[in-house]
Amino acid sequence: MAVTPTLKTVGQMRQGDHMFLGYDTDEEREIVLAAFLLDGLASGQRGLLLPPADIPGGVALSFLETHGCRVDEEIAAGRLCVDPHLSGPEGLWDLDEVFRREARRAVGDGYLGLRVCTETLRAQAGKELKTLHDSELLLDPVFSSLPVLGICQYDSRVFDATELAPLAGLHHGRVGADEVWRDDLLTITRTFAPSGLALAGEVDDTNVTAVARALHAETARVRSRTANGACTHLDLHDLHFIDVGALRLLVFTALGQNAVGGNLELSGVPGHIRRVMRVTGWDRVPGLRIELPGQEGPVT
Repeated sequence: MAVTPTLKTVGQMRQGDHMFLGYDTDEEREIVLAAFLLDGLASGQRGLLLPPADIPGGVALSFLETHGCRVDEEIAAGRLCVDPHLSGPEGLWDLDEVFRREARRAVGDGYLGLRVCTETLRAQAGKELKTLHDSELLLDPVFSSLPVLGICQYDSRVFDATELAPLAGLHHGRVGADEVWRDDLLTITRTFAPSGLALAGEVDDTNVTAVARALHAETARVRSRTANGACTHLDLHDLHFIDVGALRLLVFTALGQNAVGGNLELSGVPGHIRRVMRVTGWDRVPGLRIELPGQEGPVT
């Protein structure tokens, strides 16, 4: 029986972790890598990116600018580095030696360790991915012996699921974006396909403010990227309870979205919550779209 690798968030990673990221969207990749590299800067570790193409460092790391990172300054200081090693046809053959060299160099330069991110083109993975498979196996001794932690990225739009499963098994686990919120009752996480938030657990008056903050930040993020008709998506598949005050917050958010030509989309709404919204008439609020069971998308 196949074993599903343990899922960790970026913030849970520690020295020696060799993690797998199978991403579905560019947004997911950038959010995970940004947290990983910025955590490294805060922790006194050098960040190293090995992209699948030979592109300027400032361009390869430009996604960090939206997170407040002055990329050019960090590259000039040596705190962030970009190495085109994997852009060459033989890049996978000695990847373990590159990791060893760069980890030792980082320590020699006074850093507390190395954070490294890699991505490989499908065309360079070898017949039946053997070259890639062998390269991943050779990395394990590096992670177990040196102050290094890393994320190997795989675009699930390029690799088949049947290819990714065994590759994931060569890592210590899968890595995902940090949680937006967690307490004893509720977990709020980011989703990427579709882009939005997911609530799991219970929402009551002890954590409704956390939901309000998360919704406010998400609607602001969506509006900043969309000129008209911004849609905020909320996944409620794993929500077991939500009190009336929190439901009113969703209605308030939907009305605010409607006022600027957008909407709040709810998917996976449990039956008992749909019934409350139907009885109160909140399911007909302008700007609120609820995906019903068996439907491809939400309806007004």
